[in-house]
Amino acid sequence: MHESQIRNLVGEIVVAGFTGLEVNDHARHLLATHQVRNVILFSRNVAAKAQLQRLTADLQALAQRSGADLPLIICTDQENGIVRRVAPDMPGLPGNMAVAATGRSEWARDIGKATAAQLRSVGVNMNLAPVLDVNNNPHNPVIGVRSYGEDPQMVAEFGVKMIRGLQESGVIACGKHFPGHGDTQVDSHLGLPVISHPESRLEAVELAPFRAAIQAGIDVLMTAHVVFPAVDPTGVPATLSRAVLTGLLREKLQFSGVITTDCLEMNAIADTVGVAEGAVLAVLAGADMVMISHRLDRQEAAIEALVAAVQTGRVPMDRLQEAATRVRRLRSVRLHKPREAFSETPVQVGSLQQKVCRQAVTFVHNDRGILPVSPATIHNIQILLDSGMPHMVAAGSGGMGHWLSEAIQSSFPEAKIEVFVWREDGIGWDRDGQGVADLVVAGLHGTQNTNYLQQLRSLATSSVPLVVMVLQSPYDLQSLPEAHTAVAVYENTPWMVQAGVAALIHGDAPGRLPVTV
Repeated sequence: MHESQIRNLVGEIVVAGFTGLEVNDHARHLLATHQVRNVILFSRNVAAKAQLQRLTADLQALAQRSGADLPLIICTDQENGIVRRVAPDMPGLPGNMAVAATGRSEWARDIGKATAAQLRSVGVNMNLAPVLDVNNNPHNPVIGVRSYGEDPQMVAEFGVKMIRGLQESGVIACGKHFPGHGDTQVDSHLGLPVISHPESRLEAVELAPFRAAIQAGIDVLMTAHVVFPAVDPTGVPATLSRAVLTGLLREKLQFSGVITTDCLEMNAIADTVGVAEGAVLAVLAGADMVMISHRLDRQEAAIEALVAAVQTGRVPMDRLQEAATRVRRLRSVRLHKPREAFSETPVQVGSLQQKVCRQAVTFVHNDRGILPVSPATIHNIQILLDSGMPHMVAAGSGGMGHWLSEAIQSSFPEAKIEVFVWREDGIGWDRDGQGVADLVVAGLHGTQNTNYLQQLRSLATSSVPLVVMVLQSPYDLQSLPEAHTAVAVYENTPWMVQAGVAALIHGDAPGRLPVTV
């Protein structure tokens, strides 16, 4: 086969990203020079809905001018909750653990439909969601509330409903991270995790949601950069393992859809075999799409490595053709259709948001009967925040949210409100005057700041009317067993925090923890 034909096939299977709000030289180089036919967008590519619509339309036009006969796959991680990629001027939706806390899996389908409508309205046709990992490790730094919970059957049920909502509404769904990233204590963005459970345990827990997703007809599955010695004793991460991708996923689980890698620039791959070699090994293992999300030099190195591997016979031509054919079939079936009208308007998405958030809020403890509180009796409120809140890489850029103080100020308009931020060095919180507060609301978001935790323990064992608002992982409460009043909202997003503060007043929090604390 001629080199240009090989390059075209490689372009069909590469998923690449770039930095910028409009088509730039990097994007042009990918689409026009290298015939890349799959683009991944991040928050760095999004400023507003209209801008995102222009960007995706310009990318499709560039691909057409560059000879593409089918639409580009344009994908993003719109998991909802803390991992959000749509424009800030579009309504947000709660993430997986919050949805699971409602106990109503049909809402996962509604969330899927609403998410698909939002994505299609801005030209995104593939969602790198849902997360199908079973989060049963309290110390997991990368999955946490991105998971539906610790019960494999619950994760399977909610995940399948989300998949159906997305795919019924014309967006490709991509379940992740096969065969499971839930029981790790290492973030594969930063290192190489190992899950050492026997195959029987993997079958019962990690694989259950993926098996259900396959039976439900999911379009795409994404690999995990995690070592599973029970499946592949060589110590190779799943993304690069033929035993995992071909032996387990293709042959044993009978998955016939597209297999994509997670980003090969994550340290688990980049700092071990390297990005270019990782692309070759992933294709040899059985991956159909290789994702290089950021740097042009690494993207070009991977493309050249794949072309050379085919030319030398290291990667058989039929393996590359098989991968490219599978991806092209996905484009042809899912994307080459007349554009349908969107049924969900922003108002309907907003209504769904409020309904689900109200049902998700969970009163973990109300031992002293502090809740509900009446705004008429609350004259002084102190809000305590931790400046050292941990940052999850997958969530993108962001700092300490101000949603809690804004929601309390809105819900208690007559009260005097003071905000105290406790820095990691233990300086910055003046304890004088705490006795005058009618209510103290403390945001709990991570457990690294031991000074802050010690202060909360002291308050929890005093007579101070303290409410702990758990702003992300419910597991954080394990470090604060003294808390008599605790409310879980699962994510530090304005929609969930507002629902949590409203529950302090109306006293109704029907949610149930999807994990054991």
